[in-house]
Amino acid sequence: MTRQAVKATVPFGTAETVDHESSLTELISLERAARQATSVEQLAFVAVNQTHRLVDYYQCLLWRLSPEGKIRIQSISGVSEIDRHSPAGLSLQRLVKTIFQRQNASNICQINRDQIPTKMQQEWDEWLPAQGLWCPFIRPTGETFAGLMITRDAAFEQREIDLLAPLLEAYEHAWNALETRNKAVLGGLLSLWRRRYLRIAALAILIGVLVLPMRESALAPAEVIPDQAVMVSAPVKGVIKEFHIRPNELVNVGQLLFSLDDTEFKSRYEIAAKSLEVARADYLRSAQKSFSDAESKSEVELLRVRVEEKQLEKDYSELLLQRTNVRADQSGIAVFADANDWIGRPVEIGERILMLADPEQAEVRIWLAVEDSINLEPGSEVQVFLNTDPTSPLTAKIRQTSYQPSKTAEGNLAFPLKAELEPAQEMPRIGLKGTAKVYGESVSVFYYLIRRPLSALRQTLGI
Repeated sequence: MTRQAVKATVPFGTAETVDHESSLTELISLERAARQATSVEQLAFVAVNQTHRLVDYYQCLLWRLSPEGKIRIQSISGVSEIDRHSPAGLSLQRLVKTIFQRQNASNICQINRDQIPTKMQQEWDEWLPAQGLWCPFIRPTGETFAGLMITRDAAFEQREIDLLAPLLEAYEHAWNALETRNKAVLGGLLSLWRRRYLRIAALAILIGVLVLPMRESALAPAEVIPDQAVMVSAPVKGVIKEFHIRPNELVNVGQLLFSLDDTEFKSRYEIAAKSLEVARADYLRSAQKSFSDAESKSEVELLRVRVEEKQLEKDYSELLLQRTNVRADQSGIAVFADANDWIGRPVEIGERILMLADPEQAEVRIWLAVEDSINLEPGSEVQVFLNTDPTSPLTAKIRQTSYQPSKTAEGNLAFPLKAELEPAQEMPRIGLKGTAKVYGESVSVFYYLIRRPLSALRQTLGI
């Protein structure tokens, strides 16, 4: 089916002639854009979003007929992605289907709500303006395979319909050309596939690729932790009063780290000192009386033992008082989170407060998720990509593995691994985090590809 192009019927030089020439210029530009489209999707975008340069409208949608004969909304003006299951998408699809089933659906015609069944008119009022223009795309064989539905509030003039006729032919021609090209490419590939030796060669190449060896690998969160760090714990039961260092600060031997509240310990020490003085006074008085009083002589030994007991109590109280100030036993970096988390907090004897680590001795702790677990042995290769410098990975080797998963801080189950950093590389700062890539045994490409899907299938089906 062909459509007649518009003919000029106004005198040369009038305003109508100028508008007519401008419309023809836009028509030629749109035809060029349609024929330059490289895909049906690009052509659909041009049709729904640029046709307004020729005819004003509120909304334009492009529909197409699927091979099964179903109506499908391809594009809508001003919409980047269509949700075909939304109320608007379903209603527009029903409206287009209703209009397509009319007898004159293969011709350009004006439509409105009064021309569709009464039960559909409410949907029209909800989603579309008052007036519409049905613009079908027709193949050379006469079949309607797609089309535009242009809507606005005002009725369309015959002049606008005449301008759209040649543009629709350009859209039809471009669409058919794109489909023909795609079919030619697909037909060429199918023709090649029909050749037996090519099928055998392709199958041999595929089998060869699938049996190639490939190392298993997995990605897991990683953190740089101290190696052979010294734990600093609470020497006595009490409440932390003050921290004298900052997190990750380099400390020296004997440097004061933190202090416990010493109020109770000072009181106990003072009481023990007073008790010692009283015991000594009683012992001296009894020793002097023993020269003239036989009964006092028998009490001297008892009072001497009491003096020794009070001396021990004083020494112990003094030792506890001294332990309220905790000092570093070795040099290193003080590893702990935040001093404010500890100040005012009661601690028990032996509870870990911080660690002292040598900055030149570090290792990597890795949390390998259970679903990503692979067969790993000590000595397996590891690459560590730190967040601070992901382009320069560090090399390491697995030093310690675990056969039992543990719960991570995020609440997930993972296998804790420890990796020893290779020498002759810059040692990272303790506390840095990143991603580790652990390498396992060599397996075939086929096994590498189906391992995860097969594992998920077995977990789902329980086989």
